[in-house]
Amino acid sequence: MNGARAEILDNIRRSLGRGALDAKTRAALEERLAQSPVHVQPALPEPLAERFTAKVQRVSGTCAQAATPDEAVRAVAHYLTEHGLPRQLVLAPEPFLMSLPWPADLRVEYRATRGQDQVGLTGAFAGVAETGSLVLLSGAASPTTLNFLPDMHIVLLRRDRIVRHIEDVWSLIRKDCASLPRAINFITGPSRTADIEQTIQLGAHGPRRLHVILLGG
Repeated sequence: MNGARAEILDNIRRSLGRGALDAKTRAALEERLAQSPVHVQPALPEPLAERFTAKVQRVSGTCAQAATPDEAVRAVAHYLTEHGLPRQLVLAPEPFLMSLPWPADLRVEYRATRGQDQVGLTGAFAGVAETGSLVLLSGAASPTTLNFLPDMHIVLLRRDRIVRHIEDVWSLIRKDCASLPRAINFITGPSRTADIEQTIQLGAHGPRRLHVILLGG
């Protein structure tokens, strides 16, 4: 915890007339955080990848399948060609994306967006079958700007990272992350609004298109 946050919390405690937590209370809170109860969840009878894909499509996203990294690269190139997009990408500078065999005629840059990039490509920490949501964690290798500023957002998601419910995401984060990232973004479909005459408009506050490539057999 940084100094400013600690000071704010100390001020709140003093305003409530509370001092430091006693050992018993602290232990009870730590146990509660480690074993948070899960409430009633909907049953998901179909395979998770099929459920996830159907949910993404219901919120105006699109999906493609790729069994291997080479197929994933071809799927990205096909998407650009299919939609008449320039053959250039801004990618999150994460090791897996940097290791992919991008063709010579495709210009790729590994960085955060500068606000003028048309297509951004990132990986995803997880996908949620219940809602069709993507989960992206902020970090040096995963700039949050790539999730929201480019008009087109392409996301590479491993099939084995699709979980059933939103609660499962938090269990996965506790398992895989030494500490919480600064930001955890749940993205469900392209950006949209119905503020204008109650008509859905895509791309109001972020990407107009969201394309998910599921990687793995």
